[in-house]
Amino acid sequence: MAVIDTLDAYWQEICRIPTLTEDEERALAVRIKQGDEKAVDRLVTANLRYVVALARQMSEHSEVSINDLISEGNVAMLVAARRWDPDKEPRFVSYAAYSVRKAMTAADEPLDIRRMSTDAPLHPGQKNTFGDMLRAGKPMTDDGAEMAETSYAISIAMNSLNERERDVMMHFYGIGTDAQMTMAEIGERMDLKRERVRQIRKTAERKLRRIMKRQ
Repeated sequence: MAVIDTLDAYWQEICRIPTLTEDEERALAVRIKQGDEKAVDRLVTANLRYVVALARQMSEHSEVSINDLISEGNVAMLVAARRWDPDKEPRFVSYAAYSVRKAMTAADEPLDIRRMSTDAPLHPGQKNTFGDMLRAGKPMTDDGAEMAETSYAISIAMNSLNERERDVMMHFYGIGTDAQMTMAEIGERMDLKRERVRQIRKTAERKLRRIMKRQ
């Protein structure tokens, strides 16, 4: 009930934000190209209703909470605002719609962390990969200098997780461990319910996606 009340309050708040005309959006696009972050904020906030409406629709068939779907959609819309060219797509929301939907859909998909991580070399020209380091059981956070030199996104992304998230991810995907574990097995090992393990895994995967996109 609290989530619904909060969402309703948020909806009422963004509905009070005036919509923009096509000319106003074009004017904002010019300012955005000049590096005006206030223009980015104005363009995005005027179109947040689309994000919430789509999140409500998609939440009916998603394991991800509606708040997380909205968060993913808002981030995608911010990125779209900086890339939008009004000469190619006259209205911003028409351009951003694809990215917003894609971000929400991706949030509900399993993350192929093995394919992303194990093939990346620790340093340019080296044969040892990041996956080799993980499987050998080497710590990922002890050597700050080495990690700073390792510009590959997955190593940075994994270190952004807290200890519990990292533990769940490594055991679920079998990285740095003898074998992959089911969520039920991880829950037994960590004294957590299976549903709680699933929630932690989903949260960790969303964090990794955000960081991988920025990289």
